[in-house]
Amino acid sequence: MRIIADTTCHLSIEEAALDHVILVPNQVIIGDRCYRDYLEIDSETFISAIEKDFPSTSQPAVGEIMDAYSQCGTEPAIHITTGKGLSSAFDSASGVKKSMDAQNITVFDSQSVAGVNRYLVQLATRMSKSTDSIQRIVDAMLACLKETQSYVIPVDFGYLKRSGRLTPLAATVGGFLKLVPVMAQSADRQRIEKFSVARTLGSALNNIVDDLVKRGVDGRHKIYVAHALNMENVRLAIEHIKQRIQNADIEVLKLAPGMITHGGPGCLVIQYILKDESN
Repeated sequence: MRIIADTTCHLSIEEAALDHVILVPNQVIIGDRCYRDYLEIDSETFISAIEKDFPSTSQPAVGEIMDAYSQCGTEPAIHITTGKGLSSAFDSASGVKKSMDAQNITVFDSQSVAGVNRYLVQLATRMSKSTDSIQRIVDAMLACLKETQSYVIPVDFGYLKRSGRLTPLAATVGGFLKLVPVMAQSADRQRIEKFSVARTLGSALNNIVDDLVKRGVDGRHKIYVAHALNMENVRLAIEHIKQRIQNADIEVLKLAPGMITHGGPGCLVIQYILKDESN
């Protein structure tokens, strides 16, 4: 069995190679040049390059998906895509599967990005070594997704404005007042919406941790703190989480260029997902 994953899973090239995961890269566009996200450009180079040009992203190229499916031959495989509401990657992969009549491929909607996707890919990879049941793996991933949420704290209101997450007026006023916005996934996980607006980063983190506690997040969950090269804010976030959640299982991730495009340099992402304890 093979595992295929969009690069929004944030597995490094080395990690993917070690577990034989086939990575399907998103596309990052800077000026007139297109890069294969996470494979042809790293986060440090990306942030330096966008000082002059505002970037954009695109779903994985059809050719990349076709190549990944071809690598599997007739072997059963699961393709874990970027969340359907956050990208058209799932629909695109489903279209490729149909056009290639790749009945051996199961396209799975992760409903998320970054840490959540990383957890699902690692779970699927681990399970694939002990079972040949695609359905068992799918069921396990869906069980984990019953308890998950993602929060985004952008540092630059301008990026939020350009990405369409806020109205121009809200972005202008927010930047002027030095407010700290928090975005979160909607209940149906189909979009990112405003969660709260705070005066300070500390207050914004308190709002997030309050919600984590309200949702019953504890040691049964995996918590991810992902960043766009802003370790100072990461340390502050971890401190806030550990003050309120006993035995918090926290992993720190560096955001890939495709993710930084939407949140901006310095942005912070906090996520959690229910851990699978049966495998």
